[in-house]
Amino acid sequence: MSRCYLDTNFVYAHLRSKRGGSLGPVEAWRATVLGEMDDGVISGFVIDELAYRLVLAWLRDDGDGDPLSSYRENPSAVMGTMRRRLGAAWRAVDSLGLELQPTDDVVVGRAKSLMSRPGLAPRDAFHAAHAIEAGCTLIASSDSHFDRVPGLRLLAPD
Repeated sequence: MSRCYLDTNFVYAHLRSKRGGSLGPVEAWRATVLGEMDDGVISGFVIDELAYRLVLAWLRDDGDGDPLSSYRENPSAVMGTMRRRLGAAWRAVDSLGLELQPTDDVVVGRAKSLMSRPGLAPRDAFHAAHAIEAGCTLIASSDSHFDRVPGLRLLAPD
């Protein structure tokens, strides 16, 4: 059984990719990951990052030339206008049947260790720690530094 931790960039690409037609690089990556994993795992960090990235993308899609400034100036208003889209995104994520790995003392301890060796950035250290503690052997991410984490095989796009 192959358990796979899905990094935010994979879930984001999965939700935003076009289905049907020719198989582009994102769709090929998605097909590879879904073909290799038996069980998918995410953490609250994925949900946090995903909401932020989706909201900024939707603002851009709607013609906002500076979505980051718009969000920072009035996050309450922006999040209010995104409620329906976020609801649809959460239903799509829920439909994947992913396991939510909790952030507990063990994950925090492992993340601290991964920050010093192999020297991951804090957020990436938490993603890797969640993956390891959930018993994952695979991590789907476009971040190449995960290939330095012992025990995890990186599934990255070509």
